[in-house]
Amino acid sequence: MSSAGKRFRPLTRNRMGWVSERLSRLSQEFVAYCAAGGCAETPALDVGGGFGVASLAALKAGARVIANDLDEGHCAEIERRALENCTEAERARLTVACGRFPKDLTLEPGSLGAVHVSNVLHFLSGKQLDHGMQAIAHWLRPEGKLFIQAATPYQSPFAAFIPEYERRLAAQEPWPGWLPKVGLYAKHRQMGQMPKAMHLLDDQVLRRLALAAGLVVEQATLWRRDDLPQGLWLDGRETVLLVARKPA
Repeated sequence: MSSAGKRFRPLTRNRMGWVSERLSRLSQEFVAYCAAGGCAETPALDVGGGFGVASLAALKAGARVIANDLDEGHCAEIERRALENCTEAERARLTVACGRFPKDLTLEPGSLGAVHVSNVLHFLSGKQLDHGMQAIAHWLRPEGKLFIQAATPYQSPFAAFIPEYERRLAAQEPWPGWLPKVGLYAKHRQMGQMPKAMHLLDDQVLRRLALAAGLVVEQATLWRRDDLPQGLWLDGRETVLLVARKPA
């Protein structure tokens, strides 16, 4: 196993995949934005924060952070890690908010400096994605930024789905990557840790959602995370990254 694979934390508590102990390229960009003062006055929201890797890095970069996760055990782990690894001043800038994104989060318009959404959106339906993107655009302050990372169909477990996915793309279906029954296409052993339904995404779909919400897209690309287990590798397009901002 590669060093990247060894650093991959075991399973999430709620069968939502795995949690990396490393900051991906996308998360590094989010933390750099925080370090530059983007979330010093208006906090960053870390959606699906897992065990708090990005949340705690953002705290140490000077940000105020709202760490969100669906699982209460994950939220407790974030608090425990903050207690062990952060100063009192850093912990004072942390708020933990348990609940499902987007329906369980209620935030004021223009109240966030950034939103970080890593490996969450591929668990949402099309309707939830629409709602979530609109909510994020509503919550961001002018010039606030959105950072998204999600799974694409171009991972080895989904290789059998790619022809159907590309057929749907050509037909301009709005949600070409929606899989209500993952098991119809993916038989990989690691899929046992995933929900029965997934929504594989790409740069085209995320760009469309961001633009429809009134955001300005700065980056939208397919790439391979350097912390991705080799068992998921296919052709270098395994992950989609999007960075967008709310116009002034």
